[in-house]
Amino acid sequence: MRLTGDVLPTEPSMSQILVVGLVAVLLAGSCATRRAALPGTHTEEDIEPASILSERSRALDALDRVVEEQITTAEDRRLEDESRIRSTPPYFYKRFELYPAGVDEPEIRLKETGSSLRPYEADVAVQKARFTTKHHTSRSACARDKEFIRDIGTQTDTYVYENRQWNLLHSLFEVEKTSVLRGDAWVDVTGKVERIAQDRAESFFGRVGGFFRTVF
Repeated sequence: MRLTGDVLPTEPSMSQILVVGLVAVLLAGSCATRRAALPGTHTEEDIEPASILSERSRALDALDRVVEEQITTAEDRRLEDESRIRSTPPYFYKRFELYPAGVDEPEIRLKETGSSLRPYEADVAVQKARFTTKHHTSRSACARDKEFIRDIGTQTDTYVYENRQWNLLHSLFEVEKTSVLRGDAWVDVTGKVERIAQDRAESFFGRVGGFFRTVF
């Protein structure tokens, strides 16, 4: 009987080690190439923080909300303002405003100030229709007045951005056209429009009666 002894493993030669290493490098490169080609596969370097908005973008978004609220509030309060009596001594009058083009029309001009406290200023231009009665010296006469003068023009509001909120600095309304209601149609008026009503003098009892009609 032929006996066979245990076969001891031989140590790899230097050439074998080099061949195995080269094959491993080639396989790793091939896997990396295939992984990069797969759709939806990104490395950490490819992912940008897209959810982080710049300060400029936040400021513009906040200004859009301010303008939208201004326009929608005017629409919601139309009926209330149409009957509300305002006072600028010695006169009484009624006034309401509308924005015919709505929230999509405003033109916004944003500029950087270079200040860290107030980094932005903005001019917002929007078409506006302003309806105003004549100015009365009598509150009761103003309450009875249902005739409005319509002014159409451009309102420009200037805002400043401070502490991440917009504050109104001043507002300018430039009238381009004035109309009065004749029947069911608005008729444009050329020249100067009389804004002060010629109220007739009322007796004491007439003024008292007008007061109670206005209040109650």
